Amino acid sequence: MLRISDLERAVRGLSVHRASAPRGVNFKEISALLGVNLPSDFRELADGYPTFEIDGFLRIPLPNPGRERDFVGGIFRELEVLRDLEEAEMTEGYVVHPDPGGLIPWSESLSGDVFYWRVSSMNPDDWPVVVNSRSHEWWEFSGGAVAFLVGLVDGSIERKGLPANVLGSDPKVRVYVT
Repeated sequence: MLRISDLERAVRGLSVHRASAPRGVNFKEISALLGVNLPSDFRELADGYPTFEIDGFLRIPLPNPGRERDFVGGIFRELEVLRDLEEAEMTEGYVVHPDPGGLIPWSESLSGDVFYWRVSSMNPDDWPVVVNSRSHEWWEFSGGAVAFLVGLVDGSIERKGLPANVLGSDPKVRVYVT
């Protein structure tokens, strides 16, 4: 599993925004509300950064300390949308968390692509990333959220259904401070 330092190497402008100390996100509260622990690479990312955007294409919403309920509320809103897609048989057989093997959203593009984890085991570090592209292609990546982000930036993963002309070799970073 790749770590935050790998993402910082791929997105050179990111590290200047890293918090000097862990941000103090209450992951126990998030886990209690969701009913599962989040993957360690995502927790590391959230402890180092607020929500940020890469190259005006990819937004990574991260929880803010003291506003963990708001973060989980956003996940639940996305799950409602996914449930509607599931009921309309538009999820290629994927199901919604908390159903066994259900999807949990963790990121999105500004073009309508959504990125999920599939809760495939008790160990969240084993969860694959599931992509639902705006062109309705569904596919999985087994390397975790940070590895997925690195692969999108450095071009090492296939972008099935995702635009090919985004996330250049020196992507710009926009940080959302609340």
